[in-house]
Amino acid sequence: MAETELYSCPACGAVNRLPADRLVAGEGHKIVCGKCRGKIFPGLPIEIGGRDFAATVLHAPLPVLVDFWAPWCGPCRMLGPVLERLAAQLAGRLIVVKVNIDEHAHLADRFSVRSVPTMMLFRRGQVVETMLGAMPLEALLGKIRPWLH
Repeated sequence: MAETELYSCPACGAVNRLPADRLVAGEGHKIVCGKCRGKIFPGLPIEIGGRDFAATVLHAPLPVLVDFWAPWCGPCRMLGPVLERLAAQLAGRLIVVKVNIDEHAHLADRFSVRSVPTMMLFRRGQVVETMLGAMPLEALLGKIRPWLH
């Protein structure tokens, strides 16, 4: 039997069994939820909070880039379109999520976020890279590529 990973659908929350070979082959962008038929990896940044953090980030079958941001932060707003392009470009290979630190201060405290924007790259539930401040797409790709499948 082929190796599988369990992951929750960002749209409906249903747990799906994902074929690991398709994730490694970079075909994750084609995988749809068995319940709602929505894309498991939609190619857009996903807004998450405390209840979703463990399932979406810590137990993800793919690397996850977490953007800790605030609505009042100018550089955070500048980074938004960059993260949208990144999520679309690496759909099925990287999950991009956004955590509003004003609404989820406990997550900012848990990961010692002292300034925004702060981005953390998680792989298999562990922080493998931390990036501070807004940056262009190419610089961000340079930091992330070594951690992709």
